Amino acid sequence: MSDSDDDIFKKKKPSKKKIEQQQKQQQQQQLQQQQKQLKQELNQPDLQQNNPKHPKLVIYCVICTLPVEFCTYSKAPQECKEWLKTTFKDLYALLYPEDLKLEQEKQAALLLQQQQIAQQQILLQPPEKKKKKKVKVTESDMVYIKVKERNRNKFITTLSGLEKHGLDIKETQKKISKKFGCGSSINEKGAIELQGDLSAELEEWLPKEYPSIKEDMIAIQEK
Repeated sequence: MSDSDDDIFKKKKPSKKKIEQQQKQQQQQQLQQQQKQLKQELNQPDLQQNNPKHPKLVIYCVICTLPVEFCTYSKAPQECKEWLKTTFKDLYALLYPEDLKLEQEKQAALLLQQQQIAQQQILLQPPEKKKKKKVKVTESDMVYIKVKERNRNKFITTLSGLEKHGLDIKETQKKISKKFGCGSSINEKGAIELQGDLSAELEEWLPKEYPSIKEDMIAIQEK
């Protein structure tokens, strides 16, 4: 036996993994070639007119090993359909047009349902609160609410600065007294005095009742 023969025997056999990779590559190449050839055949006008469901190229199903035209007779026809749909889309569309149409209708219905749900979610979302514009407040616009304790748990609320916004003090006094059911009077400085602590109520009510008085224009003196 020559040295060259020894070298041949010494060469390592390809591993099982490498063989599998090579086989996989060959199958992939063969599949790509079939797809290309099938596409060419399906685009031929004479084939489309004569017999569009039976191209010259015979494609064998990897699931049942039968020609794909006979997959309906296999033991797992649904699996065969799924393989054909993912591998040869055009041929699947020719062989199973009703199934394809049904799938498209289901997808369209699902998409419509998703759009309706999205629209409902938008409608259910609370509207975004409009950002309040910052008002530049000057001393001449300020309205003051002062709370003073006279006796135990008895308070007097003094409201001043209303005349800056063109309000009639006497009419405003009567309106506040009626609104909150409290005694009231006007002191020597022209401010309204109210029985009880009405600071929180007035702070909320004044901007609603008199739009010229903004929230930023109200200052409350702590007790």
